[in-house]
Amino acid sequence: MLLKAVVVVLFSCVTYLLLYIRLGYNLHYKKHHPGECRPMMDLEFGSEDLQVTSDGFAFISSGVMYDAMSPPFKDFIVRQNIRGRIMLYDFSRPEHGLTELSIEAGSSLLLKKFRPHGISLLEDRVLREHLVYVINHQGLEQDRVEKFRFRPSTRTLVHLKTFTSDLLKVTNDLALVQEDQFFISNYLYFKTYTMSVVEHLLPVGLGSLVFFNGSQFEMMVSGLLGPNGVTLSLNGRFLYVAYPLGEKMEVYQRLNNNRLRLVQSVMLYTSPDNFHLSMSGNELYVGAHPIPHKALDHLNQPQHRAPSSVLRVPLHHGLVIEDKVTELFYDHGDFIAGSSVAAVYQNQLLIGSVMNKLVLCDLDFKITDVSNSKVYSSNI
Repeated sequence: MLLKAVVVVLFSCVTYLLLYIRLGYNLHYKKHHPGECRPMMDLEFGSEDLQVTSDGFAFISSGVMYDAMSPPFKDFIVRQNIRGRIMLYDFSRPEHGLTELSIEAGSSLLLKKFRPHGISLLEDRVLREHLVYVINHQGLEQDRVEKFRFRPSTRTLVHLKTFTSDLLKVTNDLALVQEDQFFISNYLYFKTYTMSVVEHLLPVGLGSLVFFNGSQFEMMVSGLLGPNGVTLSLNGRFLYVAYPLGEKMEVYQRLNNNRLRLVQSVMLYTSPDNFHLSMSGNELYVGAHPIPHKALDHLNQPQHRAPSSVLRVPLHHGLVIEDKVTELFYDHGDFIAGSSVAAVYQNQLLIGSVMNKLVLCDLDFKITDVSNSKVYSSNI
């Protein structure tokens, strides 16, 4: 009897300690900004993902919500009357601020149910009529990917097509290979809030990476623990995948048949959310959640603040230079809470969040290209 009691106590202590460490109750960071930072006042309720074109147009998804989120989060969305929107920011004309893009909806897109999440685009460098692909959550319905064409003269997104499949569970992000071909991450398997909590807390890999080849979806990698943001290298040879639950990122080599081979796993010691590839292709910028329990609390109660962090991850021949990873930005959550994505354009840092502000910072230093450094942990 005594032995059983001792075993129960030891098991409880070990479980508590593991959760205490995993959720980051022991962590504390020092605030630092790279220069003067200011909020974009037109967008204070979410800028979860963004993509920036070579000519400085930032397309930003706002108003994310899916059924696996907590009831208080959903109530917050309803109380604040937060709609699903795609916003545009022109780095070359900052005085214009943010513009909400009007959407010409096709027959398969119901705007009142539109809940954009991950975003990826294919640039048209001649007419600037970019193709914009956006993950769309519609409650308990199947997740979808919406395809739009951007009309620059009218600041309009014209809906062209919808893609969906039973292979899509709770999706998070997508990375375009070419028109109508993309990788997409299933962050969670279960769509209900209760089961999503279980999935977050138990180290059970139910996530996956799926590929759409232009006609059908194919399972590429399964058994993953919460794959989140996904981005391709500039030459399309490598796929970068963020794992916030594992505080790491992985690099997959893309093979000729679009199969994926893991070639590098990098501990980031923070919870990475989304990536943005630099214009040179020599670094990734990562929006991250440095203290997990505060991030989870923020997702449960958006009025509770969570710290924000931005990492710069240098690349060499597509692989991560592990000892050169640096943190560009950290905030306790008072200025921006729950950072989810970041991009640098012409020495300005744009930071998005799950359900808080969009922030623009000046960089008071020049970012040095360290792509000629040695790369570690490659399996190629």
